[in-house]
Amino acid sequence: MLENLSGCSGVIAGTELYTIDLLKKLKKLKVISRLGVGIDNLPIDYINENGIKIYRSSKYLSESVAELTIGLIFNLLKKITFLNNKLKRGVWEKDYGNLLSGKTVGIVGMGNIGKKLAKMLKGFEIRLLANDLNPDVKYLKNLNAEFVSFDYLLRESDVVSIHLSLNEKTKNLFTYNEFKKMKKNSILINVSRGEIVNENDLVRSLNNKIINGAGVDVYTNEPYDGPLVNCENIIMTPHIASYSRESRLEMEIEAVKNILRGLDIEE
Repeated sequence: MLENLSGCSGVIAGTELYTIDLLKKLKKLKVISRLGVGIDNLPIDYINENGIKIYRSSKYLSESVAELTIGLIFNLLKKITFLNNKLKRGVWEKDYGNLLSGKTVGIVGMGNIGKKLAKMLKGFEIRLLANDLNPDVKYLKNLNAEFVSFDYLLRESDVVSIHLSLNEKTKNLFTYNEFKKMKKNSILINVSRGEIVNENDLVRSLNNKIINGAGVDVYTNEPYDGPLVNCENIIMTPHIASYSRESRLEMEIEAVKNILRGLDIEE
């Protein structure tokens, strides 16, 4: 990174780590344009103190992430990947799946992505629970969603979907204790940040059938090759929630425009 960025005034940043030590050596850097929403890979205090401008994606990420979330939910409920793998091994074995209709879905984190997911789920006959530090009560009311405590959401939900940014309060928010509060037939979806879920506790919970399954797109260390890959009741994707061609193109255009704006260059 130092070799490639040493002469740059602006950078389009992914999820790679920008340390203070690195930034101190990038004397010309004036703008960081984040291709995405999360900024937990950036030392924000140092950046603000040194007058470096930060921009991040605003519009185009939510729909793509919400759609992957719904895909993972249906994949797990209908056992699509599991049955596909068996069939390709020559095993013709029918197995019952579950309906989404009639279930309770709990969304932890009602930012742009959580709101988009809630809106997409409105067409299904579900009970919708939401938990957030600063709930948009009017938005939740329009969707007939219930704002509830974190513990209540865990106890009542058939599907728990995480849409939080990573910080000291959310790191390891989901541990074995939280999984024990969930229904035994429930599923967990994490498309936010890997560090929010204690991966060793998730492995233990899946293997011991504390919860029924999980859909995971993000990991503490990426590329991921840890023990989750050996769990039979998990669907895993390689951090591709924003990788929809349409969304990605718009995000990349926006990221370039943000650099130009930050450097006071006309488009």
